[in-house]
Amino acid sequence: MTYSRWDVVAVDFPFVEGMDSKRRPGLVVSTARLHDFHKIYWIVMISSAEAGERTDDIVVTDPEKAGLPVTCAIRVARLAAISESLIQRRIGAISAKDRAAVTALLKKFAP
Repeated sequence: MTYSRWDVVAVDFPFVEGMDSKRRPGLVVSTARLHDFHKIYWIVMISSAEAGERTDDIVVTDPEKAGLPVTCAIRVARLAAISESLIQRRIGAISAKDRAAVTALLKKFAP
């Protein structure tokens, strides 16, 4: 299955510290072109609000549309290149307001 930019997906997201991963929601931020050429997606982590907010977190404004059972935050600073085989399924998409906020942070860190 091919995923689109702004899809929220269930993914085995890698830990920064090592080779382990945890199944969690993630946000596809790459375009179809990256997948077409390299068979990977750039995905940023989505974490439950219970984990505590961090600098530059973006709180998801419409968790239901995103397919999230609770209020969550998008962590743009936690970006990973993910193989399609690690993505279980699409669970939703984020709002236009959240897209604009994510785009602004991506430009801030990778102008």
